[in-house]
Amino acid sequence: MNNSEKYDVIVVGAGNGGLAAATYTSQQGLKTLLFEKHNLPGGAVTSFRRGRFEIEPSLHEMCEVGSEENPGNTRKMFDEMHSDATFIYDKSLYRVISVDPEEPFDVTFPADFEEFYKIIEKESPGSSEKVRRFLELEKEAMDEAEKLGNKKFHFKDLPAIFNTFRMVAHSSDKVMDLLNIPKKIQHMITPYWTYIGEPTETVNAFMMGMMDYCYLKDGAGLPSMFSHEFSLSLDKVIRKNGGKIFYNTPVTKILTKRHIKSQYAYGVVANGKKYYADYVVCNCFPEDVFGHMVEKRRVPLFEIQKSSARKPAFSFINVHMGLNKTVQELGIKDYTTFIVDKADSNDQWKSCSGLGGNSWIIANALNIAIPECSPEGTTHMSITAAVVGDEWAKIKPEDYKKTKLKIAEKMIDFYEKSTGIKIKPYIEEIEVATPVTYSRYLGTPNGTPYGYQRSNWDGIFLRTMNSLKEETIKHLHFVGAHTEESLGYNQTYKSGRRVANRIITDIKKEAKIKPLK
Repeated sequence: MNNSEKYDVIVVGAGNGGLAAATYTSQQGLKTLLFEKHNLPGGAVTSFRRGRFEIEPSLHEMCEVGSEENPGNTRKMFDEMHSDATFIYDKSLYRVISVDPEEPFDVTFPADFEEFYKIIEKESPGSSEKVRRFLELEKEAMDEAEKLGNKKFHFKDLPAIFNTFRMVAHSSDKVMDLLNIPKKIQHMITPYWTYIGEPTETVNAFMMGMMDYCYLKDGAGLPSMFSHEFSLSLDKVIRKNGGKIFYNTPVTKILTKRHIKSQYAYGVVANGKKYYADYVVCNCFPEDVFGHMVEKRRVPLFEIQKSSARKPAFSFINVHMGLNKTVQELGIKDYTTFIVDKADSNDQWKSCSGLGGNSWIIANALNIAIPECSPEGTTHMSITAAVVGDEWAKIKPEDYKKTKLKIAEKMIDFYEKSTGIKIKPYIEEIEVATPVTYSRYLGTPNGTPYGYQRSNWDGIFLRTMNSLKEETIKHLHFVGAHTEESLGYNQTYKSGRRVANRIITDIKKEAKIKPLK
């Protein structure tokens, strides 16, 4: 074997998790090679141009960023990775408009706990203390979970993590009902269910509360120069630390071998050439890896069982627009606006079946947070809706463009009617992405960027507790939204850090590198 072809770590896929994994391993002096089938890093964290506009396709914001003075966990992680990307710190939360005739409301929340409670109290006297109690329980549960994650927990401390298991074991709806939070207030404070991909009757209270708490505490973080800035910054760090990156180079095979009773990964095949490594990290969907990259006779039965048991999470329709008016001229005042025709998230979830775009949308006017993100006198705007299932696969190629433009127009009409703001006459550039688009670029089932559904039996805690048991091929690790960290851009970066630290720890035990400081 040629030593030049032997690496400590090979990473397949330069999405968030893959970039983070390669960053951390290269920083520790491990010989790292990263493959990416596209000609650019980042996966969904990228940008593209239409006319005079640069378009941000998917990353609207990240939580746990915070300010430079009070950094959150995400900002700290990017500092750890020595990324030179810069964050914009936005202290707004969202505006949510319900046009449900049985429960209409229009409310705007700031990312500030006390102001948030004041608005809750104004909307429903007596409710602010109930919501405060819910978020206090969440904070206690998050603190307990952090102790678990830091391995400071002992079974004698079991009573001390009661809140964590209580919040994880029950749905958001159930916990809020037990706290007597009025349904209208519940519906006002849970639009972030769309960022989780699970409605409030099935998402556990821990996940729902964590979204609200983290955004209220740290606000939203946005890339100052579009999300591709993050991806390019990590590319530079990897190369600076001696790592190699091969773009336009899809991996076609994961090499595995048997040793005693276990199966190990020991390299990959790319462009017909073998590359060897002690560890392989995949920023790819397991169905892709075990369906196409691992030799059929070596695919573990458990991987087939997991694939059958889990369902892909939802995908999206995005209407990206460059408008030739400013947000001030258009009358837009909010960066993020949720608009729903049914107040209850469970009804909103049901509407995601079919081709999507039926009853709820998220509108983002990026210039509110980053005024200079588009040419002077213009607005960068996107409208998003979710899609559950694979109905888009049934659209005939000759009908595809007509279908997606029809749904895009319906989403724009819904925005205009609900807000009273006209945008259609000012569209200079428009691009519509569907689950077909996501599938083409991400290579995931139904085009989901969210991984698998996070149902109660398969949520973040159970995945974490079972992660070692579910490792079927040794030295083959997965990163991305489908792993135990679950979805969210910051979470996918964390998945890369977790896997890198595991590899580094394993190698330390074998005394191949000096102990970490």
